[in-house]
Amino acid sequence: MSDLPMMRAALCERFGDASVVRVAEVPKPVPGDGEVLVRILASTLDSADRRVRALDMPPGFGPMARLAFGFGRPRQPILGTALAGIVEAVGPGTSLFRPGDKVVASTGAAQGCHAEFRVIGERKAIAAKPAALGFEEAAAVIFGGMTARHFLEDKAPVTPGETVLVIGAGGAVGVAAMQLAREAGAKVSACCSAGKANWVQSQGAESVIDYRAPGWPDAYHGAFDLVIDTVGAMPAAQSVRLARPGGRLVALTASLWDFMAMPWLNARSGRSVIGGMVPDNAEGLARVMARAETGRLRPAIGARFPLERIGEAHALIDGGHKTGSIVISMG
Repeated sequence: MSDLPMMRAALCERFGDASVVRVAEVPKPVPGDGEVLVRILASTLDSADRRVRALDMPPGFGPMARLAFGFGRPRQPILGTALAGIVEAVGPGTSLFRPGDKVVASTGAAQGCHAEFRVIGERKAIAAKPAALGFEEAAAVIFGGMTARHFLEDKAPVTPGETVLVIGAGGAVGVAAMQLAREAGAKVSACCSAGKANWVQSQGAESVIDYRAPGWPDAYHGAFDLVIDTVGAMPAAQSVRLARPGGRLVALTASLWDFMAMPWLNARSGRSVIGGMVPDNAEGLARVMARAETGRLRPAIGARFPLERIGEAHALIDGGHKTGSIVISMG
């Protein structure tokens, strides 16, 4: 084992709180047929990483999460779904990338980005890094950008003049949703903690609703054309009432029961209720990078940590104090 090339990686070898994550040396991967080896310069720690590490899933999805991610311990001990870096080597039959290319990638449920190197198939979700962005900035727009772009452009397109409410607006997905909605010409309201009001206003929100305000949902029934709940703040049957008749609810972190009830809510509420998974593919990632290149999506970095301090980053996200993206630097 000592003769193998090694790399540093953050390992999560059991489910639990931030203390279960440690940095250690593991064998460096080798690219196979049609694969590229990326030297990672920046990654992010996102809500998806916390959910896997803590095995904290929306209600009803626990058994399926264990099938996907592991029973007694994580099947993939290296978390992280986004990377920005430089292609170091390519495997046989590779034609789209070559050593020295600056790239970004999204690995989705396969994870593995909280490390110095990651192998990825050249036809997976990998794309050229925008020249206008540094590696940290490029990594910061991947997770939130891919989610927000898919729903706000493909599933529930925003049109000029619409009113949009983003619940959980302080996180990476919420920030990207606000930016894209504002760029599309919508009037954007944000629902978050009062302490994040200045932050979300700097990202495009015209008004801010404190989610701790007593009975706040009742005062906004039918007030919005589009409601985007990024955190599963309330059951879909309740949050759908924030949309006007004929409006839409995008439920990104819904319980199993909410997903099962969506056809019924669509039929009975007079609104469209939209959920589902975000495709992890090169086309979607390239579209996000194109929007970042032109400034329609802007990096919103709330904190930066070197890999050695990734445990502190996990503690920050556990405490609910994260804003925007948490960047993990491998330098």
